[in-house]
Amino acid sequence: MSYLSYYKKAYANRAALIADIWTRLVAMGWEKHDSLEKSITAPYTDVSVANDTITKVAHGLVDGENVLYTSTGTTIGGLTIGNFYFVVSAAADTFKLSLTQGGAAINITGQGTGNHTFAEGYRVYKTNAESADRIYQYMKIDWATANTITFTPYYYWNATTHAGLGKAYSGSAFTTAETGFFTWMYGSKDLVVIMNKISATYYRVIFGYVPKEMFPIRTTLTEAASSGINVAITVTDTAGFEAGANYQIMGASAEGRDAVTIGSITDSTHMVISSLPRNYGINSQIGYAPSLFGSTISTSFYITNFFSVVGTADCSSSGSLAISGAFIAIGSLDPDARINMYILQSMQFVGATNAGGYCDANILVPPLGVAEDVFYFTISDSGTAESGGANTLTDTDKAWTVDQWLNKVVVIIAGTGLGQVRKITANTATQLTVDENWETNPGSTSQYKIVAEAYRWLYNYYACKEGV
Repeated sequence: MSYLSYYKKAYANRAALIADIWTRLVAMGWEKHDSLEKSITAPYTDVSVANDTITKVAHGLVDGENVLYTSTGTTIGGLTIGNFYFVVSAAADTFKLSLTQGGAAINITGQGTGNHTFAEGYRVYKTNAESADRIYQYMKIDWATANTITFTPYYYWNATTHAGLGKAYSGSAFTTAETGFFTWMYGSKDLVVIMNKISATYYRVIFGYVPKEMFPIRTTLTEAASSGINVAITVTDTAGFEAGANYQIMGASAEGRDAVTIGSITDSTHMVISSLPRNYGINSQIGYAPSLFGSTISTSFYITNFFSVVGTADCSSSGSLAISGAFIAIGSLDPDARINMYILQSMQFVGATNAGGYCDANILVPPLGVAEDVFYFTISDSGTAESGGANTLTDTDKAWTVDQWLNKVVVIIAGTGLGQVRKITANTATQLTVDENWETNPGSTSQYKIVAEAYRWLYNYYACKEGV
């Protein structure tokens, strides 16, 4: 999967970075799901202790909205700077605050000092992945803590009540600054990587979907299924499923997440679940792990669903993927030195009880400390080019079918242009056309492979996937 967005820029402060994150996420295909996009500031003299109100002419806030409270002075009595509150009893020029949506107004015991601001403190963006075949998952991105942006995955987020279900165990706190820093952003609808450099230290956050290849068995309900014993379900495909094996079902409309056992397989589109604890609607998914969505800044990828999770409750401490060597501290690697920017998604699961020790047939162990290695999987063809243009590679020894390699990936493995990776957008009998111009045009010494996927690793880590 190539990067649909690659961005690098110097930022004066955290607010400037946050504004660009919104722009880049939309460019990558993520959808804005919940946002306030308002900011109300009132001097302490407009805080009423007697009425528990804040006055601001034509403030525009409405009941139920969720605001972040900050202040240039001391705190309003009864509130806490950096906390989120719900708007209640909103009138044209005044409003009150509550700890819960529609709840009782907070008793204000003091005006505080300075100016008090009630504003947007988070947004929620959602994605159903690059191939649009996943259940929508949600990422809450907040900046309530100074010099930090926190990325918290949710199984479901209600944009009306401003509340989420099935939160991952831990949000990933990404370090920023108010004195300037440089940031790199890479990503697609599947996975996003943001890295920055503050002084001599690098920080990063990774969020989105672990690739479906890590747990490839997955199918979709084409008809709703009701709870019960020996429930017959209709799905898109039963290939790969085994009678007697355990799987997880995940609702497409926040029905829940449950461990289930396949009692029998009837045919290519029908099978029987031994016990289904709740109703599941059309487009719900069932598989080993239907939607590995989460975030990390460390060696654990915190996710919204896994085998041990039932229903829509938040994940416990077991709701993470134990990853050996994955996303090791970046050290002094310079992200800007990289070329071609193809998204890395391979990870190794090892021996943890909650992960089951999953691994494909071969483990690729790149040498630690090397910044640029390319890994590729499922070779379809290979050869040596005769020549290449700005975005083409020609091999006159071939007799390909037109567009046979559409959406496959070509990797230059030796000779001129070594290490370059491009997605194929068209081909003739003897020529490949790729999605972006080469850094170095292929030549007569360029050896290449056509593969299903290729990855350029962003960090020193062990990649576990079927190798070549």
